[in-house]
Amino acid sequence: MSNNRISSLEKIGYQKNLPKGSDINDFEVISITQKNGIKINLYRNKKEKKEIDDTTNFDSSWEVFNSLL
Repeated sequence: MSNNRISSLEKIGYQKNLPKGSDINDFEVISITQKNGIKINLYRNKKEKKEIDDTTNFDSSWEVFNSLL
C-alpha cells in the first residue's frame, strides 16, 4: 500500500503507534499489507471516531427527485 493511502487513513484518525499507557480495547485496529509484503497495524480511538451524517446528501437527493416529478 502506498504512503499516500496510509496518510489518507491518518487524516481520518488512524495512528501507526498506540499512545503509551492506552488500552488496546479502546482502539479499533486495521491491518494493512503493503506491496512489499510488510504488514502495518493502524489504530484509531473508538471514542474520537466521527460518525458520518448523510442527512445533507439525502436532502439534496430529495430536492432533485422532487424537481423531476
